Amino acid sequence: MPSRSFQWQFVTFFRILFASHLLYSGGAYIFFGWVPSAFFNPASPVGHFMVELDKVGLYPLVKYIEFTLGLLALVNRFTPLVAVMEFPITVMIAYLNIVVEGSHGARHYYTGVQELVINGMVLLGYGAYYRSMLNIRNEPRWLWQTPDSQPAETGNGTTAMVLFFVGFMALVMAASWFMGSADRRLPPRDWLPPLASFIAMLALRFASRPAAGDRA
Repeated sequence: MPSRSFQWQFVTFFRILFASHLLYSGGAYIFFGWVPSAFFNPASPVGHFMVELDKVGLYPLVKYIEFTLGLLALVNRFTPLVAVMEFPITVMIAYLNIVVEGSHGARHYYTGVQELVINGMVLLGYGAYYRSMLNIRNEPRWLWQTPDSQPAETGNGTTAMVLFFVGFMALVMAASWFMGSADRRLPPRDWLPPLASFIAMLALRFASRPAAGDRA
């Protein structure tokens, strides 16, 4: 049997624990219809919150997502992505247990901390895969490019960007006009942010151009 480092054993333990945690949470609802007791407690603020989530279909969706993520983590497929996708759910559960429900029983503190620790350990264990996201400033790179790759020089691209923006704004304006009610057609929140973003992008584009002396 090949020896494995402490790092591998430590991270693998938390990966499997993370997976089993998600599989239990999602599977208990999917296969047995189990929900937390807060669902039936009229005095629980979290119970009211979960009932409303259930009414709009978001609670079942979260459970199916958790079960799917648990399967992926169990077989070690896309584990860094799984840990990131689950983290917003983890933060929400921790907040509800620690901040909202904590005063109703000490058990909620344990549940909230447990959620953060298990997910956090998996994020830490696969942290090298997120390293490029921790740079203070980042240049644009497509999904198929490596973070340290150099983009191909294909001209200044301004003409293509202007054409794209015109088409994009035409789509935005058409959607805002035809899909809005009579009193909600073309509100500033629809067209002003993309227009301001385009102007700001052009300003940055021209501000970052090398000076004539630098190009020489």
